[in-house]
Amino acid sequence: MNVYDFDKTIFVGDTEDRFFEFMFQKKGFRHYKVAFKIYDLMNKMHLITKTRSRELQYRFLRDIDDLDATLKAYWAEIEQYMMPWYFEAKRDDDVIASGTPRFILEPIVQKLGIGGLVATEMDPKTGKIDGDFAIGEFKVVNFKNQYGLDCIDKFYSDAYSDHYLAEYAKEAYVVHDDQQITEWNEWFNAHPELKK
Repeated sequence: MNVYDFDKTIFVGDTEDRFFEFMFQKKGFRHYKVAFKIYDLMNKMHLITKTRSRELQYRFLRDIDDLDATLKAYWAEIEQYMMPWYFEAKRDDDVIASGTPRFILEPIVQKLGIGGLVATEMDPKTGKIDGDFAIGEFKVVNFKNQYGLDCIDKFYSDAYSDHYLAEYAKEAYVVHDDQQITEWNEWFNAHPELKK
């Protein structure tokens, strides 16, 4: 199977950032933007973990009356940001491996008609995360729980933080600079400053 990070890999920008902005523009949700920034700062200052900051930032989920309709409207607005290169490479057994909560990505994964999704396991009613926010080493944990680690033919990501998962792929690639694709080690050996 081929495995893809989502944001900035096969999608322009960040789906969570776009989802937060989508929600904060709605009447009755604007005040959550202040809290979002506070929790983001607390995470950057290492006062709370990424997992805890996201749980707090998603508290607005409790105020959404119809999440399915909200997600449908959200994806109708942002589906245009899917990167064209992915549609040429797409296979039915592809797996998306992302830190974004599962409930946000499920609609687009179903529409793409692909094999699977590894994501942050979050309660869409409360924002409570089961385990850890699925980035870096925690993405590997979630992937291993669903698929094991010996099944990845090709892996694609935009960020070195995914090296934990890239190490298990037969081939790994970096997506960069307006959808250019370069072999993982070649790219990061040429750009060691990006290994942070």
